[in-house]
Amino acid sequence: MTTEPVASLSNVSQRYGKTVALDSISVSFPAATMIGLIGPDGVGKSSLLSLIAGSRRVQRNLCLGNGDVRNAHQSSGSDHR
Repeated sequence: MTTEPVASLSNVSQRYGKTVALDSISVSFPAATMIGLIGPDGVGKSSLLSLIAGSRRVQRNLCLGNGDVRNAHQSSGSDHR
């Protein structure tokens, strides 16, 4: 079993105009583990998952696995560097 995280976020922030959805969060998601995100509406759960999936534009400091989701080749699953 690998000890590498499936996704790691370091100092991530996401804003929508003046509204802050995520404010400088850092987290790693381990492989082979079920994780749940719970919380009320409007606390950033969907923003977090959209950033990890690469479907939302990165505003600051997102790292996904061993690559940066801002690199289109890595985020699409290609192994080009």
